Amino acid sequence: MTELHLNGQPITTVIFDLDGTLRYSIPGGDSFMLEKAVKLGVSCTPECLVKTRQWAHRYWASSENLLLDQQTYGKGERAFWENYARRTLESLGADPVQVHELASKLHEHMQAKYRPQDHIPADVVPTIRQIKQAGMKAGLLTNRSDPPTEYLQASGLAAELDFCVVAGYIGSWKPDPEAFYYSMGMAGSVPAETIYVGDNYYADIIGAQRAGMQAVLIDRERIFPEPDCLTICEIGELLGLLGLDHNP
Repeated sequence: MTELHLNGQPITTVIFDLDGTLRYSIPGGDSFMLEKAVKLGVSCTPECLVKTRQWAHRYWASSENLLLDQQTYGKGERAFWENYARRTLESLGADPVQVHELASKLHEHMQAKYRPQDHIPADVVPTIRQIKQAGMKAGLLTNRSDPPTEYLQASGLAAELDFCVVAGYIGSWKPDPEAFYYSMGMAGSVPAETIYVGDNYYADIIGAQRAGMQAVLIDRERIFPEPDCLTICEIGELLGLLGLDHNP
């Protein structure tokens, strides 16, 4: 195995998040909702929009509010998504009248108009292949409830990855360090020689750091301007961190 170093440690394993990292939706759900909120008359600055995007990442990182909402309204139920629209409006700074009047309109807009396209950037597969050619393992840890087996096979990602860990299957959700420990167990690696790459600072970066791993945030839309971790804008930039960008 090629001995590579990041922060002075030899790297043997790179574990990726799936949604928002190796693949993402075009347009993104939160961006689509925020655009409609502005059109409906919610006044906010660009800085406010960034803070709301940060709030959304925090909410979906197994937050107390998410768990409470799922218990109260049910996972995936209409009431849950209407409540999510309310929370989004509140995070934007909408006044109580706007929140009351616009939450259902936002939900209906998403139901009727949101038809995202799946996108896997062109640099994803070549990057994973180059990592493996260097002698490292490449795996997946996702916060999905069910194994994305069909998607990984249809997209071609299954053939590139050494393993896939699904939070819902093991009963441990990011940012719980146990999910990361389980993934390292699958790889046969230890924290100091393992990198985790994800797009959600609160779920991916904080969770990986708590598990002692080296964390890399992929922030394509500059949602987190000053994170306390290494940051890339595209998956292919990971090769530079690993010293592999000189390879053909």
